[in-house]
Amino acid sequence: MITLARWLIFFASIGFASIGFVGKSAVAADSGDRQRIFIQALKLFDEAKKPDDYLESARLFETILEDGFQSGVVYYNLGNAYYRAGEYGRAILNFRKAKSFRPRDPYLAANLQQAISMAPGRLVEPLKPWWNHVLFWNEWFSDATKIWLIGMGLSSASIIAFCAFYFRRRFLVWVAAATIVVFGAICVDVAINSPEIAGDKRAVIVRETIARKGTGNNYEPAFDKALMDGAELTVLSETADWTFGHFEGVGDGWVRNEFVAK
Repeated sequence: MITLARWLIFFASIGFASIGFVGKSAVAADSGDRQRIFIQALKLFDEAKKPDDYLESARLFETILEDGFQSGVVYYNLGNAYYRAGEYGRAILNFRKAKSFRPRDPYLAANLQQAISMAPGRLVEPLKPWWNHVLFWNEWFSDATKIWLIGMGLSSASIIAFCAFYFRRRFLVWVAAATIVVFGAICVDVAINSPEIAGDKRAVIVRETIARKGTGNNYEPAFDKALMDGAELTVLSETADWTFGHFEGVGDGWVRNEFVAK
């Protein structure tokens, strides 16, 4: 039993260290310049009277996201700007990005569904995989909150396991094991469902185009119909000029990168 406690300490410590590294790399410091641009973009959005005005607001929001910076608030407002400009595909993409930061925001959920319904290229919604039903808390917390919970849970497990080893209390070993199982499940959830970690890239078609069976316009069309603005895809492979993706309910095909937003 004491040997088990030692192993629990080891695995909890390793898990905590790795999660701490991931969480640290995901945090980006804000700056006065980003705040200034954000306020300017909001002002442009509020004063906009035509699609080009909303696109100018979106352009400013995009500059905030340069250099790998991420923010649910910026993605949400960027989605709103693109929606008002009639760029439904880009709106959908940014609303989905915002959702990983604000999973329980009812306004975000409503705007996302509105953008999907307006998009001329909308496809059928993919069925949720079975593991999302098992990991039922998937949409309760943001990715950052999940990482924080994992770090706290695994560090707590390591402390409990150490106490079990030091005081030779068998019940603490089982408490530590149960803690690792619970927060390990959240870790699995992040590994499966977080696009940044799992590498599952969502993208969207932003202009009408033809998907091909290969990387060239000389290849046959992959589908009977053209893809329209708002058609979502999961990126399977990429080259310098082409993206190979899975389109739910349609199939797989290659599309030139200029027609895809990621």
